[in-house]
Amino acid sequence: MKFDCVEKPLRVLFLSHGKLVGKHPAPFIIIPILLTVILATGIFTFLTTEKDPEVLIAPEGSQSLRNRVILEEDLYSEVVDENMLPRHQLRIGRWVFLIVTPKTDDNILTIPNMEEVSRLHTTVMNVTIQMDGGYYRYEDLCLMWNEECHENDFVNLFDTGIFENASLTYPLATKSNGEIFLTGAFIGGVTLSNDTDVIEKAEALVLTYNLRSDTEEEEGIGLKWEGEFLYQMKHFISDKLNVYRLASISFTEELDASSAITLDLITIVGLIVVTFCVLSTAMLDWIRTKPILATLGLLTAGLALGSTLGLFAFIGIPYTNTAGAMPFLIIGIGVDDMFIMISAWRQTSVHKSVPDRMSQAMEESALSITITSVTDALAFGIGCITDFYSIRLFCIYASVAVLFCYFYMITFFAACMAITGYREEQKRHALTLRKVMPKQDAPSKAYSLFCAGGSSDISPRKDNHQYNVDESSDSALMIFFKKYYGPFVTHSFSATVIVLLYLAYLGFSILGCVYLEEGGEVVENIASDDSYLRMYYKEEKKYFRNYGPDMSVIAMSELEYWNSDVQNGLENIMAELEASEYFHISNFSISWLRHYLEFLDVQQIEVPSREVFLNILREQFLALPVYKQFVPDIIFDSNNQSIISSRFYVLGKDIDTTKRERDMFLYIRRVVAKSELNLIAYHRAAPWMYEQYIAIRSNTILTLGIGVASMFLISLILIPHPICAITVTLSVVSTLIGIIGNMSHLSIPLDSISMVTLFISMGFSVDYSAHISYAYTASPYQHRRKRSIHALYSLGTPTLQGAISTFLAGVIFIGSNSYVFRTFFWTMFLVITIGALHGLVFLPVFLMILVPNLEKEDKKVLVPNLGKEDKRTSRSIKNGTLNSGFNSRESTPPPPYNIPFKISSGIVPQQRSSKASTSYVDAQRQNDPYLNQIYQNAEITSTDNTGSYSERVCNIVYNPNHRRSLHGSTILDTRRQLDQNWSLSANSA
Repeated sequence: MKFDCVEKPLRVLFLSHGKLVGKHPAPFIIIPILLTVILATGIFTFLTTEKDPEVLIAPEGSQSLRNRVILEEDLYSEVVDENMLPRHQLRIGRWVFLIVTPKTDDNILTIPNMEEVSRLHTTVMNVTIQMDGGYYRYEDLCLMWNEECHENDFVNLFDTGIFENASLTYPLATKSNGEIFLTGAFIGGVTLSNDTDVIEKAEALVLTYNLRSDTEEEEGIGLKWEGEFLYQMKHFISDKLNVYRLASISFTEELDASSAITLDLITIVGLIVVTFCVLSTAMLDWIRTKPILATLGLLTAGLALGSTLGLFAFIGIPYTNTAGAMPFLIIGIGVDDMFIMISAWRQTSVHKSVPDRMSQAMEESALSITITSVTDALAFGIGCITDFYSIRLFCIYASVAVLFCYFYMITFFAACMAITGYREEQKRHALTLRKVMPKQDAPSKAYSLFCAGGSSDISPRKDNHQYNVDESSDSALMIFFKKYYGPFVTHSFSATVIVLLYLAYLGFSILGCVYLEEGGEVVENIASDDSYLRMYYKEEKKYFRNYGPDMSVIAMSELEYWNSDVQNGLENIMAELEASEYFHISNFSISWLRHYLEFLDVQQIEVPSREVFLNILREQFLALPVYKQFVPDIIFDSNNQSIISSRFYVLGKDIDTTKRERDMFLYIRRVVAKSELNLIAYHRAAPWMYEQYIAIRSNTILTLGIGVASMFLISLILIPHPICAITVTLSVVSTLIGIIGNMSHLSIPLDSISMVTLFISMGFSVDYSAHISYAYTASPYQHRRKRSIHALYSLGTPTLQGAISTFLAGVIFIGSNSYVFRTFFWTMFLVITIGALHGLVFLPVFLMILVPNLEKEDKKVLVPNLGKEDKRTSRSIKNGTLNSGFNSRESTPPPPYNIPFKISSGIVPQQRSSKASTSYVDAQRQNDPYLNQIYQNAEITSTDNTGSYSERVCNIVYNPNHRRSLHGSTILDTRRQLDQNWSLSANSA
């Protein structure tokens, strides 16, 4: 059954395209350069960036985002920053934090240390900026409560002398006005006195400063103030305190720093990859070596990057830090495609014209890179369905960049390859472009070493019996794959060992997948190891993860709070949460209803009516200073006749890992969801922190699954054998399992950063598998082992070169002080190692085992339709051998040609007209002395003088219209077989 309905037309298309590029390379160079220049102008004029952490990290459409829209627009729209505490905020807002620890002792609460803390606090209060003609300090920007700045309770306690007059308790303390506040949230590393709750000493304090951000003006002023705050805290000098700073702007600053590092690294990576490419394409022959072409291959990837960035700048799609991984991806893909095309070029005959060589090279290589480029682009395109905006931006950029890279490879780089071919044809030096002598004619050893190249031309003699034989252009690595490595891995014993090793690999990888951790400190991990942000989080984890966060339980609809059933329902929910492992007991919870019911008990009102309940609540309870903090938590309707929403708080306990954060949030969500009171769980950080921990697994599985499915469909269409397409898909799945499993063994969690690298891995894993699989199906051999060896011989070298170049592109990250770059390196190391292992070891063996012989070993071969005048020739062919003679005028006869054929009736092609055959062969003979010799030998054997038989032989062997009817062989395959064995075998024909 034929499966080449798409592959065959594409071959014909690339055959014609290659010849066109070979004849007219200039337009294919000029047009891509002009297109890139035009698009790249957008980078400098229209390119925008997205740095908002919530926009980048928050999963779109999450439950918390939907809930926040309702809370902000419908329920709590009247609650503004001028009158709220931090826990009342529905968004993170703007803030700055400080953690201070003592330098010389282990107690921050000593009087000298606290005096230094007070000086630090005063410095923060005096941070001043000038903007729009005005001066702004913290008191002008602070979050307001009771018409005053909400400041640090702990600092206020020190200012009022509580350290000298009273004992400070932990984790709760009481202010002079009777208000209870949580010392556990502000003091860390506490040692209690004699098993009491009185603090004996503490190792750390945290100071918090919250800013208003209701309006764009406040947002802009607060942003600038934060920058000045960070600058002054960086230069705050103290011989008593270590000061660790953090601001809401810190994440954006780290993104900018990471982007700057990315630009520097791209330059270094470019130099490393260019060096490798030049060395990989180098030969001792200064005509056939290709250093400039290798450099142009990397330039092709650069054109794709410039066009992609410029295009999206014009469209208005912002650039973000996650898209910074895209250049390394495109460099890897571009270099891989370059090696494939150069390998195909080297397998063409040097005696052919450049258009013919380009035609053959493009036919052999373009379809292979088409398969990988289309599957990569589609896989990244499907990645756009993810809920994470940052990852969606990366996938959009990567998908379009892959398509640009593919387009420029088959146009710009192909044209550069054609020009290189003309240089070789004219026997010009690869660097100086001056004509040089062949090595055998070199006047000196120095000339032979640094200048010489090519071989001497032996022009056809008048009798047309002398000819040139093509020199082998196989590299040493190609010969290694063909003669040594291929036969070794396909040997029955080696194949058995490889299958067993694969099963061990698969089991080890699956075990890692089972224990893969999910979630990571995304905000922390975006920073480098020596960043002030990471140092702050290190101290915060050490001292301040026991108490918090304060999770909200919010009633989203009107409830009858005076009804005992509603009261019991709410109390049961709170009690269940407080009894769990994730939350502290009721002493740490904040419930206006509990305090109000206690207030009513004091008032001796046991079962108030609706009107009494609401009036006392509004006019008496909330009017007391100690209970005024509940005003933003209770939302009355416009007539003050009902409560349309209210909220309660429970305090998290020992939430010290991202896994525990996720489990805590899932638990509270499950508990409140089972209530019939229409409750939700919410926290101001939930949309972009907790939700991502929940969504990361499902998004990864969905996106990778659809990506793999799309790869299978493309492979099924473009690879002309369904079993090979299935094998490619399974190889990609196996590679991804190995990468994910070994991520677990390397302690790399599944987060938004590693999720991006997994998408990159999916793209590279296709390249390693598809190239080898396609080479297997396109092999001229029928026996499965020979096909595997031929696949390794044809594309093993560029596959290995691509793997090495990709590794070199990422090796500079191995010692990076950034989690992002380290994760990128180790994930790329895994995909390179595992992908190359599949492409060069596992896949050839499994293709040999799973894919049957595509034809019988004794394959029937198309032969010319011999007429009556060729009976004697026909008899000799039927006997198995057609012996060629030679012209007796030659002193040295040409090698004999033994041409075995197997005759089969019913498949003999119709004879072409004598005129058409003659014109075709004569035209070929004028330009190709090699073909002329074959013609002469065949003509001598023919029984007539018309040359009709030899013309038909040459048509079958050399006419592109017939070459594919001969079971997928190529001109090169037949010519190389003649070169090496002086015979035309049925299998190679």
